[in-house]
Amino acid sequence: MTKSVDILVIGGGVMGVSIAYHLAQRKMGKILLLERASLASGSTGRSVASIDSLTFRPSATELYARSFEFFQNFTSILGEGCGFTQTGSLILAGKEEESMLRDAVGRMQAIGLDVNLLNNLAEFNALEPSATSEKVAAVSYAPKAGYADPVLTTQAFAKAAQRMGVDIQSGRNVIKLRSVGRKITGVETERGFISASVIIIAAGPQSGSLLRPLGVKIDFKTLRHPVACLRRPHNFGKAHYSVLDLINGVYARPDNGSLSIFGSIDTTVGYDPADPDDNHGGIPNEYVLWASERLVKRYPRLETSILCKGWSGILMVSPDWLPVIGAVEDYSGLYCATGFSGQGFQVSPAVGDLLASQIAGEDNAKRLLKPFSPTRFLAGKKTESSYESISLGLSG
Repeated sequence: MTKSVDILVIGGGVMGVSIAYHLAQRKMGKILLLERASLASGSTGRSVASIDSLTFRPSATELYARSFEFFQNFTSILGEGCGFTQTGSLILAGKEEESMLRDAVGRMQAIGLDVNLLNNLAEFNALEPSATSEKVAAVSYAPKAGYADPVLTTQAFAKAAQRMGVDIQSGRNVIKLRSVGRKITGVETERGFISASVIIIAAGPQSGSLLRPLGVKIDFKTLRHPVACLRRPHNFGKAHYSVLDLINGVYARPDNGSLSIFGSIDTTVGYDPADPDDNHGGIPNEYVLWASERLVKRYPRLETSILCKGWSGILMVSPDWLPVIGAVEDYSGLYCATGFSGQGFQVSPAVGDLLASQIAGEDNAKRLLKPFSPTRFLAGKKTESSYESISLGLSG
């Protein structure tokens, strides 16, 4: 049984295994990852797993760009696929959101991503003939966007990490962290103590319960997000693009066959408080009706679609809906990557890379992750916020 390691990662979702992989790439010593259940069994496995080319958060632009490039080259980098399916992505803005969308597109273009604003609604109608353009003032188009399989993605990161010597142990629950003074010394598990000089908390909804006993009190919330599913009617035509409809407050993306999965981006609808350990995956009928009614407004032919079984996942949400990534400066050797507020899956490659770089002492990584530092809450500060509280990634 493992008794001592150099770095210990808590959490076997896509974020934890990405961090472990990138640490191993840098030959950071003996690395152990502990997962209390099985890999991708939590928020990751219930992710919508969309991979976009656009974010409204200025500070997250680099995370999205780096991660998108990684996903585009996923198989060649890791030696296994992530189940990526290219759908293209459209974001629809009304007059109130038009300026914000234009600014976001400009930032992504400046960093080299293939995303642009359509010139007129005729272009939108040509791309998406099954949709209406009601109240649409601007549309962004990212032709290479799509979605991946969250479980395959996690397994690919894990296998690549293991090939480089990372020890991954499932069914190993961390009860609490140990410290001497303000220095982290290891963790207590159900099967004994493990010594580690560096610990990274990437435990999704369980992250708060590990931080609080140390006096690190960030007001995280765990919210349940239901995901609805329907089968498109035969007369619908070609599959729609992945779409974020800011006007009607819904997102949707195609899935295998004639399926579409969809849900709310209105944080007042479908984002209810939940116990971090509650794995109930049901979806309320009222929510399905609310979301489907708004989706039909944009795609009238879906009115005759057949609703299918959906699911729910748990989101770990930070007070400003931005990720919490980096060193917990009150404790030497303690880092976290949590509170992704629905955007974790699609930024996992960049977060793993940059956090590993920060731990290795690289200044550029520390600079890029500074907006997400846990210190912003402990010091009573917050970073920028925006309309995009929820992204198509929708994972904890």
